[in-house]
Formats: sequence, structure tokens, C-alpha cells
Amino acid sequence: MKIPEYISKSPSDMVYCSAAINREYMVLMGDEHFYRFMGKTVGISMLDCVHPELRQEFQQACGSLEQGGSARILTAMRGMDEGYRQIDMTIRDCGHTVNGEPVWELTIYNLFIIEEKYLQASDDASRYRAFLSMYQDYLFNYDVEQDSFAVFRYMGIKSTVLMKCSLEELKESVTAMYPRKSFQEELEVFCRHLLSAQENFSCDLRGPMPRHPMLMSLFHIDGKVIYKHNNQRVVLGILRRMDQREEDASPYYATAEGKDSFTGLLNKRACAEYVAEALAAGGEPHYMAMIDIDNFKNINDTHGHMYGDQVIGQVASILNSTINGRGIVGRFGGDEFFLFTNWISSEIQLRAMLTSLRKQVQSTFENREKGCKVTLSIGVSRAPEDGRSYEELFKKADKCLYLAKYKGKNRFVIYEADKHGDLVEEEQSIRHTMDPLEKAEYLADVVADIGIRLSAEGAEPMEEILDQIRSAFELDGVRIHRAGRREPLYISGDYQPVPDMGSFIVENGMAGIMDHPHYLMASHITNLEGVNRELFETLRNSRIEGMVCFCYPDREGVNLYFFFETFNHRFRWSESDKNFLLTASRLMANILFPYRNCAFTENKL
Repeated sequence: MKIPEYISKSPSDMVYCSAAINREYMVLMGDEHFYRFMGKTVGISMLDCVHPELRQEFQQACGSLEQGGSARILTAMRGMDEGYRQIDMTIRDCGHTVNGEPVWELTIYNLFIIEEKYLQASDDASRYRAFLSMYQDYLFNYDVEQDSFAVFRYMGIKSTVLMKCSLEELKESVTAMYPRKSFQEELEVFCRHLLSAQENFSCDLRGPMPRHPMLMSLFHIDGKVIYKHNNQRVVLGILRRMDQREEDASPYYATAEGKDSFTGLLNKRACAEYVAEALAAGGEPHYMAMIDIDNFKNINDTHGHMYGDQVIGQVASILNSTINGRGIVGRFGGDEFFLFTNWISSEIQLRAMLTSLRKQVQSTFENREKGCKVTLSIGVSRAPEDGRSYEELFKKADKCLYLAKYKGKNRFVIYEADKHGDLVEEEQSIRHTMDPLEKAEYLADVVADIGIRLSAEGAEPMEEILDQIRSAFELDGVRIHRAGRREPLYISGDYQPVPDMGSFIVENGMAGIMDHPHYLMASHITNLEGVNRELFETLRNSRIEGMVCFCYPDREGVNLYFFFETFNHRFRWSESDKNFLLTASRLMANILFPYRNCAFTENKL
């Protein structure tokens, strides 16, 4: 807003004042602040005090008042220094009289001074928050009248509320997760302090971590009672962890590196570490959910990537509010999310939560301008029934997720051993029935996940990645060979036996049938019989009937070979399948050792 030129830039200490005027706008009385600002309180007309350009507006506001009514205007008023100040004025007809004469009451605020004081208070608050952010302790407050208990922490100058509940809800959640009698007794002592404390108190408490409620910690608590302006009692305090030595490093999931940069949710590695700790700590049952946004590629293509980012952010927020500190929420990349919690006590409660989650996401977007339909597919597994490790639970939740997509999306599937059994064969049949767009979207997510894992963890999970590729692309075997070595660097699949590729690689047997840079696809090995009989026999003896091979040279000219193979059946891959495999192999090659960039040509047999 542009400030008019007639507004004085000189300082004024008037913040607030009040006065009474009659129907002719003459000042009948004013308070001490009005006197200091104006120099006198009576015998003056407010029309002379208001700037000439704004007098008509002031008169109209006064004339529009009904009995008992009020009007509010922004205007400019002149003080004893002859300078005009920008003010917020409320005019009120309160039915009072002075010497039998009806009056209007004026309430006047100096906007510039209020702004300065606000900025000063805001600066003071920022300094206070910055001071608090130097400490890693948790802070809490308990409003006795409102029965509201909250735990928060300052990160930078921003406070983050980690949990908020009533005192009874706090007792119920802790009791459900940690039924040991000694824990309950300590909690009762703490609650009595909150309800009855008159001044200061201290106590020790073993309870759940505010940010990670499935993990137990020992806290020392210092509390202090304060009173608000309306004499309501509030308890403030500090929760200081006592079972963590200062030199101990924070777990990965508690660090900035363990967070997804866009949503602030935990990344895949952080989720895996958290789940492993939580499962080891007990407190069963636990629930794991894999979540995908349905048709997310179409959302990006139709509405743009910026809107797609909004969808990702909104879904992340809804998931966070649903868990509300009673577990963790993660993002594995793209539109894939992760939940892990043990606050659910029954399958009925689980189904109610999942249904509510789906409906909340759907209703959030269906009434927006773009008319974008957003739905979720969810796969769920449970501990200990479905497994006692992260890997076991993840595998079953992930397969249930794709079963949910196959059944029509916008639904959840909870793993049941009797109903689903071993999902490997079932999942493969699902993949075969996917339409091309859906399958391409799925493979794109797989390759993106591989890239994320490789960039974060290097070659460490390479064997797991080969297993992932084998499953996603419906392969029977995946191998990585390096020229000069007869044994494979990495291998996945039930080879009987592992084909001895050493002679072909070392003696450039492969180079004889591949152009540089190397690419070879054999939909059936009979195509190789006339090209390299020895290679054909070697593959046939290992039951290999289909093969794709990529080859990348390093800076020294040593080749790295990637074999993607099927046993006893021909290929049924599309061109997009081949391109996704090419991308995945290049990602792996770049991690294993740098290679020369070169044009890509192919030799099909």
C-alpha cells in the first residue's frame, strides 16, 4: 500500500487514545493520551484534525451510525506537531450523553507505532526461538483449563508440534504400548504434577519418544506453572533425554539426511532403520502399508508437474496428520509412500483408518478447479503374523499394493496367508495382464527407485537391486560380468549351472557378435546357433532361452557385461521394456565404475 505524501515521517509515541465528540464533531473530552497527542482536549473540532481529503469519509461514517452501532475507518489525524499520522479509528454510538448531549466515542490507534511494536516483538520472539533451537531437548506445555498437552521442538526458528492430545489420551496411548506397571506409576506421578503443581517440579519418566512413539526413552522433566492473563493455569517444561550420551550419534532416521527433501518425510533407508529398531523393541502388533497415487503419470501429463507436486505435498500432509506422531510416514520416491505404526489395536480399526485415508484424499481434490481425481492404492502387512523383519513385511505389503492396482485401484489389500499365499506367481500373472501404459508407469517407478538407491548407497545393495529387476521385468536370471574375470561380479536367479561366459568375454567372443557400443537381444537362443555355436551350447546347457546383453567400456577399455535372461520361454518384452533395462544397466555401470559415454547402437538376433 502506497503511503500518502501528507503522512508525517517524524516519530510519535502515541499508540492508543480515545475521545468523545458531539453531533457537531466537537471534542467534549479525551483521555490523557489524546491530550498529549493533540495538545488540548476540548474546544476543537475533529473535522479540523482529520486531513481535508478524508473529512467527507469521516462525516459519512458518523452519519451512517445507528443507535448502538459502530463504524471503522482508516484515516489520517493531525497532532500538536502539525504532522498527520495514519490511524485506525472506530466510531461508536453507545447511547451516552454529556451534559444531556448525545455523544460518539472515538477509539484511535497509531498504525505506524503498532507496526513498529509488532516488528520489535516479532524480532524478540525470533531471538528467543533461535536460542531455544540451540538445544535438542523437547519442550511441552499443558493447558489445565483446556486439558491440552503438547510436545514440541524448535528446529531453526520454527517450532514443530510433535504431539498434541488430552491427558487421558496420553495415558491411554502409553498404557497400550507399554503396559509395564512401573511405567504406569511414573506416568501417574507426572500427571499429578501437571494437574496440581503450584510452582516448580521435577521428575523422571520412561516413555515413548515424541517423534518416534514406538521407541522408549528415559526423560528428566523440569516443569513450571505460569498464569495467563485470564488467570488460567498453564504448565511449561523441558523433556531432557537421559539415556543418550552426548557423544552418541543420532540414528539416521532422526537426521536431516534421513528426510525426503521435498515432503520432509523419511526416505527409504530411514524407514527401514526405524522399522528394524521398532520391531526389535517389541510392542506388537505393527502394521506396514505401501501406498501409491493411482495414475499419477496421467495427473502430471494432464495438469502439469507443478500441480503434480501439489498433489504429492497434499497427500504427504494427509498421511502425516493421520498417523499424528503414532508411527512414521515415508516417501520412497515419486508417488510411492510408506506407513508404519503400532497404535492400531484391531483389524476393524485398521480398515476404518485406511477407508478414512482414501476418502480424505479423494475428497480433498474432487472439488478443486482442475477437477482432478486423486485416489490411492494400498497394500498392508502385519507383524508378527506376516513376518518379523522389515524385508518380510515390505515384500508382502508391496505385493498387496500391486494386487490392489490389478483389482481396479482406489482400494486397499491386507495380506492374508490363507487367501494370498505365496504372491510371487500371482504377481507375475498380474504383470502380464497390465495394459502397456500401466506397465510402463510401473517399470518407470522401479527404475527410478533403483537410481535413488544407487545414488544414496552405491553398490552395496546391488544384489537386492538385481532381485528387484528380475521380479519387475519377469526375468529368471540377471548377471553382471567383467572382462578378465570368469566368475560373475553379481548374480540373481536359479542358474543350473551358471553359464561359463569367461571364454567368450575374455577372448572377445561376445565382441564378435555385438557392435560397439554393445547391445544384443536374442528373443530365442536358436538365433545364436548359426552365429556362435559354442555360445549357443553354453546357454542351452544352462536352460537359458532368451537373453538381452548390454556392454559398457570403462576409461581403460575394460568391458562390463549385463545379462538379462529367461529360462525355458521366449521374450514378450516391448520396446519400452528394453529401454528401461538399458537405463537400469547404465545406472549400475556408472556406480560400479565410470564408463565412456558413446552413441548407442544395437544388434538384434
